[in-house]
Amino acid sequence: MDRAVGSRAPQRGAAGRLAARRVVAGAATLTLAGATLLGGAGAASAATTVGSYTVTASASSVEVGDTVSVTVAATGVTDLFAYELTVGFDPEVLEYVDGSGTTDISGFHEAALGPDGSSVVLTQTKLGTSPAAEGDLTLATLDFVAVGAGDGAVTAERATLVDAATQATEVTGLGTAPITVTAVAVEPTDPPTDEPGSGPGTDGPGTDEPTDDATLVDSDGGSDPWSTGGTGSGSLASTGATVGLAAGAAFLALLVGVGLVVAARRHRARQAKGGAE
Repeated sequence: MDRAVGSRAPQRGAAGRLAARRVVAGAATLTLAGATLLGGAGAASAATTVGSYTVTASASSVEVGDTVSVTVAATGVTDLFAYELTVGFDPEVLEYVDGSGTTDISGFHEAALGPDGSSVVLTQTKLGTSPAAEGDLTLATLDFVAVGAGDGAVTAERATLVDAATQATEVTGLGTAPITVTAVAVEPTDPPTDEPGSGPGTDGPGTDEPTDDATLVDSDGGSDPWSTGGTGSGSLASTGATVGLAAGAAFLALLVGVGLVVAARRHRARQAKGGAE
């Protein structure tokens, strides 16, 4: 598909390219305007004929943010030297991609938004003594971005066809490409959950470490040789100390009791010996 002739010209600076583009665009406009004014002046030449038109989209269903291409084609074309094609769309659903309009017919072409912002107007013309286009042709390929959910149908509303003798033919209702735009589905997100074993009260291995090691203390205040190590002073150490003191007190009580029993036996023995004498 050919772009504007100006794109093939040597680099002459932005101002030069813009001036050349305007000259060629003016020539295309004059060609179409002349055909409209002359009307049947070119009756010696057969008017442009077209077998059929088709309007197709690269996808019939898209989501917001997707790009879709729409093609307007014609079959069985004869003697087509220039044309102006108007393609309508809903700007609430689709947005035309500026600069995307193209055609496979050689010569000059330009596509721009219409004054209402809901149509694209593509103008194409042969240059100089170039022969008119014939056969199966792509009149326009336009790109749109889906910007809102809804019916995004694109319609080739009308066209002005001009033959080599500047005879114009008006055509309306070339066809429609149905396009449905849907909103992007948002995946639900699960609420955050604690990882297994991340703290107390979990089934898995926790990360909490004991703050003190238990130490057993025997009755003399020393460390129990069977303790698991550490110098903690927690409740277990206190309990060990209490048990040691109680055991010491019981042992002392036992010694006192044994002493009393021995003293009583000795006293009875002395009494028995004195009675015998």
